[in-house]
Amino acid sequence: MNLSRNTMVSVLPALLLSACSLFGGKQASIEVAEPAPAVVRMASATLQEHNYRCGSLNATLRQLGEGASLTVNGRTWALRPEIAASGAKSVAIDDARTVFWSKGDTAQLELAGAPQPECRLIRDGQLLFRAVGNEPGWRLDVTERALVLLTDYGDTRIVAPGPLVEAMGDLRHYRASTPDGEMSVTVADRVCVDTMSGMSHPAAVELSWQGQILRGCGGDPVQLLLGEPWQVVEIDGRGVADPQRVTLGFGLEGRVAGMAACNRYSGGYALSGEGLQFSQMAGTKMACPTALMDEEQRFHAVLARVQAFGIAADGSLELKSDDRVVMRARRN
Repeated sequence: MNLSRNTMVSVLPALLLSACSLFGGKQASIEVAEPAPAVVRMASATLQEHNYRCGSLNATLRQLGEGASLTVNGRTWALRPEIAASGAKSVAIDDARTVFWSKGDTAQLELAGAPQPECRLIRDGQLLFRAVGNEPGWRLDVTERALVLLTDYGDTRIVAPGPLVEAMGDLRHYRASTPDGEMSVTVADRVCVDTMSGMSHPAAVELSWQGQILRGCGGDPVQLLLGEPWQVVEIDGRGVADPQRVTLGFGLEGRVAGMAACNRYSGGYALSGEGLQFSQMAGTKMACPTALMDEEQRFHAVLARVQAFGIAADGSLELKSDDRVVMRARRN
């Protein structure tokens, strides 16, 4: 006789119960134990993964229940939570100087005590990186989903889905395939000057597609300005007596602040496709020795004339007016 599996499953318990009654035994009762609370928590926990971009760094925060880990450019730290006045703050278990502190769509990152550029949450399909080049004009957009290349001054659009990313030191490689061949992009984290606009960018880019090699610049130019305040060493060709008293600190939201020899100041700055301008400066009204007051006046007068910026070979900041360097600054 052939029995289906379902039939066998229903017949076996009945046979067992019949055997118990035949031998005079009591009907067996099977109790299923409740799972331990820890098991319940683990079973209900869902892995959450959030990707951030911190300047040139890629950071991934993974959370499973009460556990968390942070991966930055291929290196991973296990995290423990730490009480904070706002947001969610976590510290590496084996290095208290490595900290990830998220607040909404932004986060602060310190690696071995070194502050990194502000991190921004990457949403699905969000633009991660953009590069541009000239002769002929082209643009590359890197998103979570694809590499999108515009060539022939925008007349041709090629989409290569699902890019693979490899990071090694100051280099990043993106690779993706299309029906017409593979697209390969190499990004080097070094200052690159656009051959047409003269704007400085934080990365040099080389793109390979169908036997062509396209070279250009990429990344947001503002990343070159952000970070620790710049100390001004020269104003309009004259050296600054104490660079620690004349500083430029650039923020993400178009704000600049610092010391102007005597008084503290703050104001706005704007980066356009080809230049840099300062505006709406305000400051304190302390009186200082004549030499400091003169230097402060020169500082503000030169800022009002600035039209562009550049990064010199030694890493110093050059502010320009009519293609002439009118202010130089450096970081320690």
